[in-house]
Amino acid sequence: MSKFDDIKELLSNAFPNFADILQIELREEFSVTDYKGQSFIILSIQFEDNTFFISLNGVETIVNGFDSRKLFNIMNATKVAFIPIDGKQGLLRFDDSHCDFVFFDETDFCFVELKLNAESEEERAIRKNRIKAIGQLKNTIDLFNDKLGRNYAGLNLEAYVCTPEFYPRFNASWQKLAIEFVEEYEGIELFERNNKTCKKI
Repeated sequence: MSKFDDIKELLSNAFPNFADILQIELREEFSVTDYKGQSFIILSIQFEDNTFFISLNGVETIVNGFDSRKLFNIMNATKVAFIPIDGKQGLLRFDDSHCDFVFFDETDFCFVELKLNAESEEERAIRKNRIKAIGQLKNTIDLFNDKLGRNYAGLNLEAYVCTPEFYPRFNASWQKLAIEFVEEYEGIELFERNNKTCKKI
């Protein structure tokens, strides 16, 4: 079996509702957005009227107000498993103490927290938002570590905090948080980034 199939089996054994939540995406490029407190894969975008389509309760649903600044983009993909964590169709349902979604392919297992609705440019608010996001990632990693016995079928682990474009990238405040995270979660790199380029194997 592949690592992809191995981790699917491990997650299926760890979470009773995993099979109901799991979505497999085969497009090379796609985006994830938040809609009413849950993460969804965008099925298609209609730029002429600024709408997009998601699968809501198994039904293709049109949503108004597409915003390209509020996406997590996955590129260079072959096959990706997507698991929403929060929301009605999420693995943990309504639990805002965990991150928004996780996804994995044949090489990486990624935890993602979306903070793209933040509006304040004040330094203290930015730091507070980052700390909250990292706390949600930590809670989710701790839960998955416990449920999986830290066995991720040999996949590389990554964590992402997705923030608005106006957040200062790689500043001293962020660097300190990222270093502390890596020290606490040895082997898991933390990124402040709104995209993931998958590795081809």
